[in-house]
Parts: sequence; C-alpha cells; structure tokens
Amino acid sequence: MTARLPAIALWALLLLALALSPVLGLLTPYAALLVILPLFVVTLIRRNAPAAYASYDARVLLGIFVLFAIICAITADSASDVLRALNFTMFLTYGAVALLFERQRIARPAELVARLAAIGVMLGLVEVGVSAVLVHASRPEALNLGPIVLSNALLALGFVSLGGVFVRRDRYGWLYLVPPLLAIVATVLTGSRGPLLAVPAAAIAAAIFIWHDRFRQSLRATLIGAAGLVVVLAGGIAAVLQGRAGSLLAIVGAVAEGNAVVDETVRQRLVLYRAGWQSFQQSPWVGHGWGNIMSSVKPFLADSDQWLLTWLPQLHNDVLNFAVASGIIGVAAYLAIITTPIVGALLGPRDSLRTFRLYGATVLTIVYVGGGLTDLMFGFEFHTYLFAMLTAILLHLCREPTK
Repeated sequence: MTARLPAIALWALLLLALALSPVLGLLTPYAALLVILPLFVVTLIRRNAPAAYASYDARVLLGIFVLFAIICAITADSASDVLRALNFTMFLTYGAVALLFERQRIARPAELVARLAAIGVMLGLVEVGVSAVLVHASRPEALNLGPIVLSNALLALGFVSLGGVFVRRDRYGWLYLVPPLLAIVATVLTGSRGPLLAVPAAAIAAAIFIWHDRFRQSLRATLIGAAGLVVVLAGGIAAVLQGRAGSLLAIVGAVAEGNAVVDETVRQRLVLYRAGWQSFQQSPWVGHGWGNIMSSVKPFLADSDQWLLTWLPQLHNDVLNFAVASGIIGVAAYLAIITTPIVGALLGPRDSLRTFRLYGATVLTIVYVGGGLTDLMFGFEFHTYLFAMLTAILLHLCREPTK
C-alpha cells in the first residue's frame, strides 16, 4: 500500500485540479493541501529538495513566496497580516508537486490532461445550466464559486484541453476544439464580461499553434483552417453580443473616447483604479502590504464611494493589487509569475510533447493576464492554486520519460 501512495497522490491532484475544481470551487485548494503538505514534508525529509527545486519555474515561485513573506512581515500592522503570505502556499510547495509529476509516469499524459480538463469544463457548464434553469439565478454560478471566478477557471481549462489536437492525430482529435467553446458559452451565460477579454488573444494563439503544427505545409489546409477560424470567431462574437456581455464594446468605446461610463460596475472599477494608482505613488517600492490594500485607497475615494470598501476586498486588477500591496517589487514579481509557464516551457526538453507544453503555457498565461485585468487572479487561494497546479501539470507531467 505504501508503494501506491505516490500514484494515489498523483491521481488525486490531477482529478482535483482538472476535473473537480469547478465543482468543489473554493474548497479545492484546501482539499489539495491534504495531499500536497504531506508530500512537501516527505520531500524535505528525504532530502529531495534540490531535485524538486532544480527547475526554473520551481525556483521562481519559491523565491516569490519568500519575497512576499518578507514584504508581509515588513508592512504588517498585526500578526494576521504576516499570515497573508500563506495565500501563496502553492508557490512554496510547487517543487514537491513538480517532482511527483516527473517521477510518477503515466501513459499518454498530455491526452489524459486534455480529457480531464474537458470533463471539468463540461461539469462547470452543467452547474451553470442548473443554476440558470432550476435556481433561476440572474447570474448563474457554481455551488460555491462566483460567476467571474468560475468563468476564468473554465476558460483556462477549456483552452488547455484544446491542446489535445496536438497529441491526438486522428480525426477525433478535433473534438478537443469543443471544450473552449463550451467554456465561452458558460462564461456568456454567467454574464461575466472581464474573462471574455482573454478569449480573442487565446483563440488567435490556438489558431497559430494549430496552423504551425498541422497546416503550414498545405495551402489548401491553410485556407480551410482560416475559413474555420472565421466561422468560429463569428459565432463567438455573436454569442458575446448577446445579453450582458454585449455591453463590452460600448464600454470600451466610451473609455476610448473619454466619455462617462454609464455601467455601474465598470464605474466602480475605474474609481478603484484611480484610487489605487494614487495609493501606489505614496509607497512605490514595497507598497502598503497585502493586508492594507483597501485601507490605503480610502483617502482617495470620494465620500459617495466609501461604501465600496465595505464589500470589495481588492482593487479588481492584478497589477494594481500587486503594486499597492508590494510596490515596484510586487509588479516585478507579478511579471515573473505570469511568464513562468512560458519560460519554463521554453527551457524544457525538446521532446514530442514540447508543442503541447508551449501551447498550454501560452494560453494559460493569456487567460490569467486577461482575467487579471478586471479581477484578482493571484493572492487568494483558488486561482493561485489553479495556476500553480496547471503549470506543474503542463511542465512536469506532460513530458517524455528521461533516462
């Protein structure tokens, strides 16, 4: 039984991150820690830390955890402020997870990842449908996951699942084009507009990878692929223009022309962005601390907007959150975090799964950058966990065995 524990841990982590995270929602990181923390302790006891933290991605995320722990200690007003560094626990334990994935080999890992991610998207869409039809929610969501957080997760899983076209070479491989479309449908149904900002860039990236991998040596196939992309984009635009998501274009136009934004939720974000920028200028190097993000912007909010502080725990923009919490150092750390999957994939082995890793790392980064434009993706448990897990899965599980 003891010999089976690593394999059990591997499957538990894969199922939690890829298939069950839309269902378990905010409970997912804590369920995963029941596996990850013992794994981390065993890694240290067996003196496997040098091997666990030998990769670029493991070292970067470990360094960022240490950096944020120091900043939290420096800027803390109370003991609870120091503990906010634990929101990045996945960065600390990342190396142990990566080492497990490297040493526990499974057959056709990339296709397995694509399948499990597709299951996760379908389960998330079912939840959205149940919430819309049975509960009659105005903005459908998961059991304990809000519509925006759920939408960003489904888009990440959906576009990662699309990578199955690079490992399944027969006609059935094209079925992996469906999960990202289902994720977009679920996002539109939830009325989430911010997550949709990442869709055009992710779709273009997917098209480029598919063309390079499948079509670049065939003019006919290129024309067919281009026509298919036009049809998909047209369908996507038509879906986006329906309901609440359709206001995106009007909002972008108003901001570009310098006109007042009528949409209240967008107006609130713009107010917070302006106040956050002013707060950042007060402490540009190390920031005000993760526990003081909202209190630091209070002096820069009009009396009529002070109520925002009572129910908004963050500034709804990743770069601004990092800037106010940790200053320029925090912004540099954010850039290091968000580029970790791509750099890690580029530095990885040149095997048959390299295209899958590069594609997955690219769309993962795009989805998290897009989601971070209007919401918090890093610094709270769920998406910090999901980003680290998907990165470890792509870079360390999805590779050919080495001697």
